[in-house]
Amino acid sequence: MAERIVSDSGLSETQSRTLRVMLDAIIPADAGRGMPSAGELDLMGYVAEFAPEALDAIRADLDAAEDLAQKRLGIAFGGLSADDAIDLVNTSRATEPRFAQTLITQALGCYYQDDRVVTALGYPAGPPFPQGNTVEKGDLSLLEPVRKMGKIYRG
Repeated sequence: MAERIVSDSGLSETQSRTLRVMLDAIIPADAGRGMPSAGELDLMGYVAEFAPEALDAIRADLDAAEDLAQKRLGIAFGGLSADDAIDLVNTSRATEPRFAQTLITQALGCYYQDDRVVTALGYPAGPPFPQGNTVEKGDLSLLEPVRKMGKIYRG
């Protein structure tokens, strides 16, 4: 995959720096288990494909994190150490449960679909049902009342 540039993600430079630090604070890497940090994944590519409606809320979450870091610590969120970022996120979530809610939700969705994470958890990578599902044969006469209704949808 080609290297993404900031303008492709719809984020400003400040938001991009905040995103990288924030994602590593949400899910740090675990080298012992072979699990990457959330910051190593292409969250914005995931959001663009699966949840484009969440982009504005993610921008707002990043701006809120930046404002909080500036007010509490006098430094940009993107300049925080990993420990300071984790502390700030945890204390903010404790007092304001909705802090970065959309960002965290999308980060978790992206993270647990990544092949490296799935295999580190002991599951095979790829789609859960690559051969499809087996559908048991049943009594199709149960559908007769539905068939008698005819076409009830616009088409």
